[in-house]
Amino acid sequence: MMRFSASMIAAAVLFSALCFPAAADVKSDIKTESNTVKKEAAQNIAKTESKLDAQTTSQKSEQKSEQKAAVKTDTPKSEQKPEQKAAVKTDTPKSEQKPEQKQEIKEISFVVPAPERENSILRHKNAIKYANEKLAAAAKNISEKYWYPIYHAAPPANWMSNPNGFAYFNKEYHLFYRHNPFAPNLEKIYWGHMASKDLLHWSHKPIALAPTDNYDVNGVLSGSAIEKDGLLYLLYSGNYNTGGHKSQMVNLAMSKDGINYVKSANNPVVLKPPAIRGLKISGEHFRDPFVWKHGDCYYALVGTQNIPTKDGLILIYKSSDLTNWKFNGITAIGNKSEIGYMWESPALVQVGGVDVLAISPQGIKPNGKSFLNKNQSGWFVGTLDYNTAKFKQTGAFGLFDRGFDFYAPQFIKTGDGRVVMIGWLGMSDSPTPEAAEGWAGMMSIPRELKIVNKKVYTLPIEEMKNLRGQTVSLKDKVIENEKSFMQINGDVYELEIEADMAEAKGFTLELRASDTHKTVISYNKEKSLLIFNRDKSGKSLTGERETPLKLNNNILKLRIFVDKSSIEVFANDGEVVMSSRIYPDKKSTGIKFIADGKVMLKVLNFYKIKTLSEK
Repeated sequence: MMRFSASMIAAAVLFSALCFPAAADVKSDIKTESNTVKKEAAQNIAKTESKLDAQTTSQKSEQKSEQKAAVKTDTPKSEQKPEQKAAVKTDTPKSEQKPEQKQEIKEISFVVPAPERENSILRHKNAIKYANEKLAAAAKNISEKYWYPIYHAAPPANWMSNPNGFAYFNKEYHLFYRHNPFAPNLEKIYWGHMASKDLLHWSHKPIALAPTDNYDVNGVLSGSAIEKDGLLYLLYSGNYNTGGHKSQMVNLAMSKDGINYVKSANNPVVLKPPAIRGLKISGEHFRDPFVWKHGDCYYALVGTQNIPTKDGLILIYKSSDLTNWKFNGITAIGNKSEIGYMWESPALVQVGGVDVLAISPQGIKPNGKSFLNKNQSGWFVGTLDYNTAKFKQTGAFGLFDRGFDFYAPQFIKTGDGRVVMIGWLGMSDSPTPEAAEGWAGMMSIPRELKIVNKKVYTLPIEEMKNLRGQTVSLKDKVIENEKSFMQINGDVYELEIEADMAEAKGFTLELRASDTHKTVISYNKEKSLLIFNRDKSGKSLTGERETPLKLNNNILKLRIFVDKSSIEVFANDGEVVMSSRIYPDKKSTGIKFIADGKVMLKVLNFYKIKTLSEK
């Protein structure tokens, strides 16, 4: 549950497919004793400077012989529906024969000098301490505000956005997130941190990362996490935007206890994108590393763009120790900007023996009533070839969520083999009326990924059933015109429906309904469309989203999760998901069932959601 008190606040193989030996002992970075730090810092910084000086030369020599790493879909054009455009291309562009592009970062050192290493560690500790103190003061009574969620992960106060570092460590699930501990806006970006033993009940932890060094001075941006040798490693983006120079780079931090983090003396571990003939890869948009282990090696995807064509692309890097990274190839690149100009939050997970490449594209142009959001989060199904570094997709691009608010998901594989996803229940252009209450942003409920007919389905994790409290169950109820049921109403609940529409043209649900507000979920059988309308959902909201959805034997199956300021709709066992923030008043608790024709509710289950004290 997410009601908290103030006291709870406290990450085309170009040469060898083999890993190379470690060049530095990363474990030493977590030691903070003064003498040890000074000695090791001097050693590490010398290695780092040598490594950075040699990096560009090494990358250039590696890339002369094997630069044809770009890929594209082989999906037939007939399969590429308007809402599922092709993503990537296989042929090497003619422009790739041009001379190599110049590096974007030059004459600026992002390395912390050895004499400053101890000060850097202390500065980070002090920044974390100060931010936690300010956050604790701001968090008083925040969880009592009306729109603050009951069972969704939310910040103790102020800003939350993209999830980061979803990992299992020390017998807990850890979830980090982009966080401004000082105000409910995106002006200053730290990494907030929470943990859970069951993916349901989250407790706030001290802030993990602060922007205190030159390689992340303008924001600790998104990244991922992984356990190695008893330590939790965070691989994250650093943002530098000073004096007209803009760049992003990949950095590393680590922790013994999962609470206190020390930045690596080797930062940045990836300074800038590689130089590749025919491409000009952006150093200003070079972020969101996603790390995983395969065999004896670690791999990381980084999202970026090709500047001339405004195509998103994904680079893949390889390491034996999480510190020394080698560019491995282009895993995927967009085709004629059809899938946006920048691919954020890349991830690779294996679901049911199939590789799923996730991206969050910016700038996909609307097509009819598809892609109406400013940004999207979606997937490709296929196979990553670790020998060539290329991802071969076997189908078209699909969206994780077709509603208003879902972005930049993070993924984890649980001990029982499930792949679980959590996304930001928000969007960069979405209104945040809750900021008036002193907080902004929340996460989706955890969602499990499944592969059905070569497509990704997402559905609530099985543990969500543990939150069910008082229950009202009805069967075989006929709906003609409009109907409501006693005891089926509220502002925090789960609703489960199986509707037989054999004798109906349409079916509508009005949720959080009153004389002034309502959120409308409807199904048009004649057009096979599921529609989400929030024109009257409360403060600051308007708009409608729709998505194709065919019925099986005339049955519409819905699982709907309602919290104080959100609705998530899962249709036909996760084939389609539609989510949105909503901001109705306290009086808007009604639920109306409306039929165009005759609808038989074969199953109608209404579950109150337990509070934290009812765990």
